[in-house]
Amino acid sequence: MGQQEMKVVVTGASGFIGHNVLLRAPREWAIYAVYHSTPGLEAFVRQHGLTHVKPVKCDLMSAADVSAMARSIGGRPDAMLYLAANGDPAASARRPRWDLESNTVAFVNTLEQCPAEHVVYVSSGAVYDGLRGDVTPQTPVSPRLPYAIAKLASEQYLRFFAEHRGAVGSYVNVRFFGAYGPYEAPRKITTRWFEGMAAGQREFVVRGDGNNLIDFMYVDDAVDGFLALMKARGERRTVDFASGSPISVNHVVHAMAKAIGAEVTIRHEGHVPEYIEFRSVDTAMRDRFGVTPGIALAAGLERLRMHLAGIRKQELGIRN
Repeated sequence: MGQQEMKVVVTGASGFIGHNVLLRAPREWAIYAVYHSTPGLEAFVRQHGLTHVKPVKCDLMSAADVSAMARSIGGRPDAMLYLAANGDPAASARRPRWDLESNTVAFVNTLEQCPAEHVVYVSSGAVYDGLRGDVTPQTPVSPRLPYAIAKLASEQYLRFFAEHRGAVGSYVNVRFFGAYGPYEAPRKITTRWFEGMAAGQREFVVRGDGNNLIDFMYVDDAVDGFLALMKARGERRTVDFASGSPISVNHVVHAMAKAIGAEVTIRHEGHVPEYIEFRSVDTAMRDRFGVTPGIALAAGLERLRMHLAGIRKQELGIRN
């Protein structure tokens, strides 16, 4: 099928990854950008001249809302990138029911009321919660963190809708290990600490000992991988999507300090609910889909730093 004919649904379009997907997706795609309560998506689409993108407001936890969305789209989408989720894994430990509804019930509603020919479900490397060392999609998992449990359940529901309901033609479950970059939530460590450093902060509190691993990539690499998977019609598989070079939280803080030429002190306290000691050695993204993250940490951090500096400059201009 040619790109001109692609009718695509992107859920969670008002989030961090969603914004970057809309910016990098082919202009030939007719994209229905689904959002719920986060404001500003329509203005973002206008600002960037994304005439091929139509924002669609929908509460995915409501079957009636999703059914109405499907009718408004008209016809079965060729592909769906499912990004909508609770974006804060730690919050799931405090609010497990809300997390289950946000991550799994909403997804089931979508598969029942608005299935697509091909679905790329963005799961999480968190499904390996509790494991150490090398992991792949063939590794037995038994997560305890509610967020990870809900993500794993959603993967299985997608298999059910494809293999037993026939509602989905093909799919890829992507166990994504994370990204950083422009438009990420202010609570994310990279943006939060860059903003703190820009304001003169030189001491940073890290929960736990800071040796837990982060395996994230610059958002452009992440988006290019998701776009490649959206074109991979006919697949039915689960893959890991990671940078392949995990680093400690302590390392991230010092790399950010180096990016702005500052000396920082790290103070450790408490513990983190998601302490990562595993790393993916799955090569399917590279070997089968030709996707290899290529933007080094230092280069990615510099891009994010410049983006945030541009926003601060714009805000100062508005105030003045």
